[in-house]
Amino acid sequence: MSERDLQEYRAYLQRAETRLSTLHRVAGAFISGAGLLTLLPLLLSGTFSGLLALILFYPSTGMPAPASFQRWLVLVPVLASITMPLAALYLLIRDLILFYFTARTFKREGKGLVYPRFVLSGIMVSQSSLEDSLEMLESARDDEYVRDLLVPSPANLRRRMMKDAQSIGDLASLTMNDNETYVADSLQQYVLRQTASHIRTLPEEAAKMEASIARHLRFLRGLVLRYAKAFLLTIVTTVVTIAASGVLTLLRPVDGLVLEAVNPQYVWLSTLIIYSSWGLVAVVIVRRPVVWLYADTSNTKTKRTPQSLLNFERATLGVGALSSLAIVIDALIYLTSTSAITPIAAIMTLVLLAMLAATITYTVQAFASERANGRGR
Repeated sequence: MSERDLQEYRAYLQRAETRLSTLHRVAGAFISGAGLLTLLPLLLSGTFSGLLALILFYPSTGMPAPASFQRWLVLVPVLASITMPLAALYLLIRDLILFYFTARTFKREGKGLVYPRFVLSGIMVSQSSLEDSLEMLESARDDEYVRDLLVPSPANLRRRMMKDAQSIGDLASLTMNDNETYVADSLQQYVLRQTASHIRTLPEEAAKMEASIARHLRFLRGLVLRYAKAFLLTIVTTVVTIAASGVLTLLRPVDGLVLEAVNPQYVWLSTLIIYSSWGLVAVVIVRRPVVWLYADTSNTKTKRTPQSLLNFERATLGVGALSSLAIVIDALIYLTSTSAITPIAAIMTLVLLAMLAATITYTVQAFASERANGRGR
């Protein structure tokens, strides 16, 4: 290989390492949660448990009977508003694992061993570009201090490492009764294989780097979009939970005094409107990241959600529409069982119907846009 080609390979690998470092810094922001996990304690604290008690069992004149069908029906949107952000968080963690780890090999192998490993492989010196120092390098690699960095000295830790290797079929015939130096050398080679620290030529290293960057970019795209959906859903759920809890709390006595000016009928319908708004907002914001993504392109572009995110988007659309439908059914059952319907209550019911129509319309449009040109089957 000419010196010019060597310089070109080395320059590329340096640029690629910088690009990989940038990608991993971006992904590292998601490990901390960056606001997503800070909202979850609110949902899982006393606020949510108190809200469930108020919705299901709090007795009040003008409200549906405690533990009645109307009360239980409201649990559909309540539980949906909690479940969807948690499902999004679960999928986000799954995507993080897929971003950082892999079970793929980094070279052509005839064996069937699989080493679940960090997605960035180890890097060994390319021997093809060495001329005079190859023997010195091999001697340094066999030095005891190098081996000690990879293989622990205590017998119990070596035994644990050996079991880890044998669990995937490697070092099957090795035992702690073998020669100590042989055991240490075998474990050292296992660590190098486990971390994909293979000796590659510069062309092989460059080809692997090209594939690695493409893989990172592919997974990072889904990771950022997944995070955006999870974060938006968590914010909406938090706001809805606080609002519903605050409205229902108006029925409880304050300093031992009942708030007589509070109309239980309006409180119940307001709670239904709050959770109906969750269904509408959820179906809208779950597609917002994709809409924003295509905002600077022509209107002729079809706004397509990446396939890896499509199933969760469809689930959110379906759950949002179902929640709005359950709310409207609950409101109609409640009003038919009420002797006196005030004009304000009638207006609030019309608002619920309008929100249901908007939710279903947006959901149908979203499904139709994904099925365009045969997509979505």
